[in-house]
Amino acid sequence: MTIKNNFKLSMAGIAASLLMAACGGGGGGGGGSDNASSGTASVSGTGAPTGSQTTSGIAPRTSVATPTYAADSFQIAAFNQINAYRSAMGVGMLSQDPILDTSAQAHSLYLFSNLSTGVISALSHNEAAGNANYYEDTPLSRAQKAGAPATEFVGENVAAGVATASPSEAAADCVGQALGSVYHLVALTYTQETVGLGYTPGTTAYPIYTCSSDFGEVTGVVGTPGANSISSFGGQQISTTTLVHSPYTSEIGVARAMRTESPNPAVDVSAPGRPILVRVNAVQSVDTLTVIQYTLKDNSGSVVDSRILVPSAATAGSTATVVADPNNKLPSGTAVLLPLTALKASTTYTVNFVGARNGATVSASWNFTTAAN
Repeated sequence: MTIKNNFKLSMAGIAASLLMAACGGGGGGGGGSDNASSGTASVSGTGAPTGSQTTSGIAPRTSVATPTYAADSFQIAAFNQINAYRSAMGVGMLSQDPILDTSAQAHSLYLFSNLSTGVISALSHNEAAGNANYYEDTPLSRAQKAGAPATEFVGENVAAGVATASPSEAAADCVGQALGSVYHLVALTYTQETVGLGYTPGTTAYPIYTCSSDFGEVTGVVGTPGANSISSFGGQQISTTTLVHSPYTSEIGVARAMRTESPNPAVDVSAPGRPILVRVNAVQSVDTLTVIQYTLKDNSGSVVDSRILVPSAATAGSTATVVADPNNKLPSGTAVLLPLTALKASTTYTVNFVGARNGATVSASWNFTTAAN
């Protein structure tokens, strides 16, 4: 019994270290080049015209075709959880892409195969030829090998965790990691149109699962896809007067703490609370969201000590005290409020945001309630 318990603790420690190295996809900041080796995808502005956003994409979708995933599979659970969240947030549902299913599953298997044997020690978007179950080097090249068109932008999220009792529990953990982060959260709720999902369960010898989510975008995109990127043009575009946010209005069961990710958005904060995200329609490096007020209050009315992270371009015009994203991964039009400690259990919080998109005021006030533990 003691050996078994120690083994479980060891696996939990391994999983924690992997989560710290988990990689975000689609929603990083800056330029048209990819930064897959550092763990985040970029939002591409390559070839983007100057001026304000044009209507090059589609409105957020409120329905998609029924996917072909097997009942009780990780994929159907994750697909439904992602779309339920994106729908509630107002950023549009994703349709299944069988081609991206292939590339995502291939990378999930690559990660598990090489983590379990110690060939690699951290999650990555890149694969090395010669390693077990190598498929292709990057998210884009894997998707194109599986049959994706050359014009499609492809971004990726990957994660790992302690093996669960069922695939649906693994899906909840995999998606929950993204929702409880900064860069992963942006990636999960950005302008993409499609998704492919991969999952490799743990084994008795190595009870750690791996998951991969590949996101696709092709409608109205501008520029050349990077190795791991999502375009700020095209895809599912919210209106220029809309502000979306996570947690969404009246969301319940919200995580209390931030999930660790790489790169770390706040290396000096030992145990931050669940990040709060706001986003407006913005072309990368063209449109700007500045912050006037961004506060989080608990049910007693006390303001929660927090840090406001913004893209570096938004610091000059913000009148609230803000900090430039230290990793330059937040795309234009986003702002993240990061509580400096974990949130309280079973507590209703109120967020107040006032800002300006290219000088035009945008604001929102809403409530959410944290989980019991």
